[in-house]
Order: sequence, then C-alpha cells, then structure tokens
Amino acid sequence: MDTIIISATENTPKVICTAEGTISIIGKSISEDPIAFYKPILDWIAQLKAENIEISIQLEYLNTSSSKQIYNLLILAKGNIRKKTILVKWYFDIKDEDQFELGKEFESLLEVPFEFYNFYIV
Repeated sequence: MDTIIISATENTPKVICTAEGTISIIGKSISEDPIAFYKPILDWIAQLKAENIEISIQLEYLNTSSSKQIYNLLILAKGNIRKKTILVKWYFDIKDEDQFELGKEFESLLEVPFEFYNFYIV
C-alpha cells in the first residue's frame, strides 16, 4: 500500500497517510468540493491493512461539508475489519470552543478513543 501525501492549499489541508496506519490532516479544510478532495483518502482507508490506526486531525478551520467528510473518514477507519486498535488525536485552537465541541461530538458518536490537544493559531 502506497503512502499518500497531499500538499496543503489555501482551502485544503495537508494529508499524509502511511501503510503503518498513521493518518495526518493538517491545515484548513474549506474546499468547495470536499467530497472530491476526501474521496481518494476514504478509498485508501478502505484498503488499509494496518492493525493499528492513529488519526491526527489538526485543522485551523473546517466548513460544515468538510466536517461531514472527516466524520465519514472516522467511520470508515473505525469499521476497517483489519484494525485492532484506533486512536484519534484531535487538535484544536484553545480559543475555538466549537472545534473542541466538534471533536467531543465525534468521540461520543463514534465511541472510539480520542485524545485532545490544544494549539494556538497566531
């Protein structure tokens, strides 16, 4: 399974997915077509053979349609039949209560372990 590296743009995050089961999403996710942006990532997760999946999400901002795709990504990772463990590391701007609440909502809905970390956007 190949590593995926997608460079960040003004409207899309940097994404790194490795065969070892690490997935990192960093930056902004405000694409006008998040379904198209996240499709190759979702397809990749569906084929992932790693037993341990660790997903790090550090988004400065994401729009509603992107948050749905992030949720779909998390559902797909949780449902991956090859995985034994899953951990989501959710990074949020300490001044952005909505971002923190979104992570807590996802954690509750998915019933998977989340670790929460805050960072500062300058």
